[in-house]
Amino acid sequence: MQLKLANHYSQDISSSKNDKAIFLFLGLALWVFIPILGIFPLIFFIHLNQKSKSKLNVLVSLLVIFTITIFVSSADVISDLAVYVDNYSKLNSKTPLEISGALGLECLLWIASYPIYILSNGSNYAFIFFWSFFANAVTFFVIAKGFSPRNYGLLLLFIVSNPIYIGFQGFLVRQYFATLIFLIAVINIDRKPVMWGLYLLSLLAHLANLIYLPILLLYDKVRLLGNKVVVVLMVALGVALPFSNTLVVNLSERVAGLLPGDYSMLIVGKTAYYAKERVNESSFIVPLVEHLLILIIIFVFVKNQKFKTAQERLIYFLYPVFYILMYLGKDIDMFSNRVAFLLFPFGGLFYYFAIDHKWKIFKMPILVLIFTLKIMYFNYYLYDISLGKSEFHYLNDQVYSSTIVDYIEMAIDNFTEDVKIKEKPTRSLS
Repeated sequence: MQLKLANHYSQDISSSKNDKAIFLFLGLALWVFIPILGIFPLIFFIHLNQKSKSKLNVLVSLLVIFTITIFVSSADVISDLAVYVDNYSKLNSKTPLEISGALGLECLLWIASYPIYILSNGSNYAFIFFWSFFANAVTFFVIAKGFSPRNYGLLLLFIVSNPIYIGFQGFLVRQYFATLIFLIAVINIDRKPVMWGLYLLSLLAHLANLIYLPILLLYDKVRLLGNKVVVVLMVALGVALPFSNTLVVNLSERVAGLLPGDYSMLIVGKTAYYAKERVNESSFIVPLVEHLLILIIIFVFVKNQKFKTAQERLIYFLYPVFYILMYLGKDIDMFSNRVAFLLFPFGGLFYYFAIDHKWKIFKMPILVLIFTLKIMYFNYYLYDISLGKSEFHYLNDQVYSSTIVDYIEMAIDNFTEDVKIKEKPTRSLS
């Protein structure tokens, strides 16, 4: 009997080694020719290679991080990114506090960017490259591991396979930065002084993070969201009562009245600008459907919904609230993206509940199906870029024909020759 068990264990170890070797080999082969697709088998290798303090996992993670970073930083400098790069260039003549606008409250990004400006001699590309690298490194080494120490590789697959994770990273730099700090605060939620310190720091990056304050104060006190019926009714209400443009503008004017003059004018102006813009309905369909699916999985398939840790309870409390906000503002351009920002680039984070908890039935088949659909959608996103149909352009639209050599050459060229603003929007950001 002992001999049979030993043989069975030996076979499992051998099979596991073979699986790891296959995904590492296939991942590296694909990575050489189409780097942005090769990252996915490499991330799955990280999941399979569950060894504590694995140097190989760190090396593969860095490979993936640099690949995403070079991809993101190859974007044309337009839209919000153009405004951030323009503000960054002003560090030559203005202080970070002056660039950040009224009262200098949202100054953290510019304070942190000042050393980049000095060390790179004002390189625009260094600014874009650094903040993309920072976002990816924190996501891989801090956030994913902080939420799921054992299955962080699998969680990363669901986070990174979301095109918005890449899309927002290069353009909504300041709010992305603020959201990363907030997520680090959530990871440290059991250490209250650290958590509150990090949360206050995130406000210095972007005041939009004020929306998380009621969540942090109420997640352990309000029990209503633990009731499935209440959550279903709330979601149904969000679906039935989308905001109107006029309502959002009026609401922004009321909120702006409570803030300093410069911020008040900025909020009203930006809200009015976005309210006039036409909404691309297709950009909301996938996130809305995906998050509804995750909610269904949590409520129907996950066995134990009595989440024990404070971290779990907070994101479980936050999730339906933000889903409702996301749906309410779907008819206002950029409203949902800004108010429910967390659900867009970091929507994959909420698969944590599906990955780390036991299901009643069908766990593996459903997760495999969802991930397959996500990869198909990610490939469609790349295909759209390759045809030049995307609003944002990466790798000069040569996303399938660019090899790892092209990635490296492009990064070297951009560091050497720098990049310039291609098109700056009329609206302003601070």
